[in-house]
Amino acid sequence: MKAARYYGHKDVRVEEVPVPEIPAGFVRVRIAWAGICGTDRHEYTGPVWVPMNKPHRITGQMAPITLGHELSGVIVALGEDVKGWQVGDRVTASGNIYCGTCEMCQSGRVNLCENLAFNGIGRDGAFAEYMVMPAYQLYKVPDSVSLEQAVLAEPLACGWHATRALGDLKGKNVAVVGPGIIGLSCVIAAKEAGAKIIMVTGLGRDNEAIARLMGATHYVDSREQNPVEEGKRITGKPGFDAVYECVGVQSSLNVASELLRKSAKLMIMGVFEKMPEFNMNIFQEGERTLYTSQAYADEMRDILVMMEKQILPVEKLITARIQLERIVEDGFEELLRNPAKHVKIAVQIKAVD
Repeated sequence: MKAARYYGHKDVRVEEVPVPEIPAGFVRVRIAWAGICGTDRHEYTGPVWVPMNKPHRITGQMAPITLGHELSGVIVALGEDVKGWQVGDRVTASGNIYCGTCEMCQSGRVNLCENLAFNGIGRDGAFAEYMVMPAYQLYKVPDSVSLEQAVLAEPLACGWHATRALGDLKGKNVAVVGPGIIGLSCVIAAKEAGAKIIMVTGLGRDNEAIARLMGATHYVDSREQNPVEEGKRITGKPGFDAVYECVGVQSSLNVASELLRKSAKLMIMGVFEKMPEFNMNIFQEGERTLYTSQAYADEMRDILVMMEKQILPVEKLITARIQLERIVEDGFEELLRNPAKHVKIAVQIKAVD
């Protein structure tokens, strides 16, 4: 089978590899679609998380490794002891690899497992014609949801998880810094949570239309307007009740912090490649609260329910559809050339829907 294998810095090769064997408790899935995540892009210019010099402590794998953890497809084979699944089931999957026995897992916070690993980083992932994964990662795709739509369930679950952590947002004013897929996942979740005003701010207006389609009430191009001043004008208040930071750079953290009113909540979603400076006085003086969010626990189930209701045309989040053979030039390199142009680049692996 063909797979996109990561060897190191900007070294991803589409090559022939054996179809993976199926351990007990695992299933083999024929991949239909796989999404390129910000994590994959970070790894492409890395390495960051892929074990390069010694095997992963949990999975035993190391580079070269097949990237990709956002997926949809069809089960083609079951390993021993797999129950509740059948060949032919249409599925998507969590990326979390967890032990199930530590304190975090026992409390339901599997995304914080003391032995956490992740598909496409610690173990071969979805940029391949076939992938094996533990059955506990699977979610059934509803009949009314296409496999193309289902590939978005994983990234959209991130915003849902973060929004649950923030608590009641009904009638609240929120801001989202960064109109990429994670920022837009927060827009969707905040809208479903009943937020009153949802202001999105970003560099340029490439994603303004899709942000509004997903639920943003206002959009601010920070190259043309001051987001803080616009936020005050839009809300009629000195800031927002909750702000999502979804970029992971110093400038976006600064803007997000300045958008907060007193007693507000800041949710950090961005992955910072460089350690940022943080103005703690803003938080201490205004009794503001800092939140962080790591992936998701079981929120993919909620996303699939939302998709089944056809509430939003989530497929509009896919801004490019490419083939596996072109994943480097049309995928990773395209994201480096035109980062603001894309929300989600989806790789079509097999036409199985």
